[in-house]
Amino acid sequence: MMDICIPTLFVMLLSTLATGNNSSVGTQLYRSLLFNYEKNVRPGLDYSYPTMVKCQFKFVGLNRFQEIDSKLSILGAFIIEWIDERLMWDPYANGNISSTLVPQELLWKPDIAIANAYFGVQFLIKDGVSIRVKYNGALMWVTGDTFEIYCDADVTYYPVDSQTCSIQMITWNSYPFEVTFDKVGADTTFERNFSAGNPSWDVKDITVTTTIDPGIATTVLSVNIKLKRLPEYIVVNTILPVCFLCVINIFVFVLPAESGERIGFSITLLLSVAVFMTILSDSLPQSSRPQIATLCYFLFSQLMVSILMMIFTIYGLRFYWMMPDKSIPVYLKLFSRIMDRVCLGSQCCKLSKQVTSIKPTTEHSPDSGKQESNFRTVPELEEILPEPDEYLTWQKIANDFDNFCIIFFMTLIVVTNAVFCERLSSQ
Repeated sequence: MMDICIPTLFVMLLSTLATGNNSSVGTQLYRSLLFNYEKNVRPGLDYSYPTMVKCQFKFVGLNRFQEIDSKLSILGAFIIEWIDERLMWDPYANGNISSTLVPQELLWKPDIAIANAYFGVQFLIKDGVSIRVKYNGALMWVTGDTFEIYCDADVTYYPVDSQTCSIQMITWNSYPFEVTFDKVGADTTFERNFSAGNPSWDVKDITVTTTIDPGIATTVLSVNIKLKRLPEYIVVNTILPVCFLCVINIFVFVLPAESGERIGFSITLLLSVAVFMTILSDSLPQSSRPQIATLCYFLFSQLMVSILMMIFTIYGLRFYWMMPDKSIPVYLKLFSRIMDRVCLGSQCCKLSKQVTSIKPTTEHSPDSGKQESNFRTVPELEEILPEPDEYLTWQKIANDFDNFCIIFFMTLIVVTNAVFCERLSSQ
């Protein structure tokens, strides 16, 4: 019995060594797989069914999003899988080899192209890429690149806007009944592990969908990437400075008219707001569709406020340096009386304080030898108090006009800022 077992084990050992996992077996398997293989014929045992292609997008990182040029640049990879029955083998009969690599140019692969690439149609074929072939005929094709696609930006709510860009992939030459996408998905694990993230944008979500476009009779795979802008830089360097400039501009009405600096001060701040508008225009698309950025309307409103301040400043100086002998119109007299009632510490308040400060005193009359009180009747007081027109001068008109401008423009700036913030918060 022992004599029979030993030769049998020896034969089995020789057989295992002959078919071991080595380069000779791998070369033989490689040649057998490609023998009589036609790469221009799609796989499939029954052509009444399409070749099902699985596709997964691996997102690595966001390079840049140029809103002016409507160009999105991302780094990623596509994992594409399908079944080719012509590339099956028995791993036990081939040295337990379960998979092998074959150059992509030697095998059939789906003709997938990016339809909305920025510089024209872009195929996924890259030089030096091989396809992993498994013993059961499953093929896995991994191709990665920096993909630049066309993405039209909607900057209505800039700088708190969100953008959704899509990579539109189609089977270039195949009909849906020949090649179609089966299971699709996206993975952002690489981005979380190997990417530091974009300093201006945050990737919120990535989804993959498939549709059949009847117009071009092909299957369209869309990789939808939702981006959220990081607004801190724009808020600190653009919005807040403009708001502060407009608030500082109000102090032009506090400057003494004799200083001669009011016009220069208002023009300087007006030019500062115009410079911020120029800087912003260089970072936004030159388009009116779907809508101009709300920030542009906000900056334009602040520019108009600065222009109105400069015009009102000129009128205030004109009132101040008016000739004293020139009569004051009735409407300006009425305006001054209204401002006296609105503003604290007005001339009317001062006069009322003067009236209440009159105290009764007694005087000794040399003729009668009696003490007489200096209390006066109301008609006598009316003769003492000056008429409203007696203290109304052009300088007071200018001062009342400055007080009106401070109240008016402060209210106007608060309203414009509130409308702008409410508009952005609706995003």
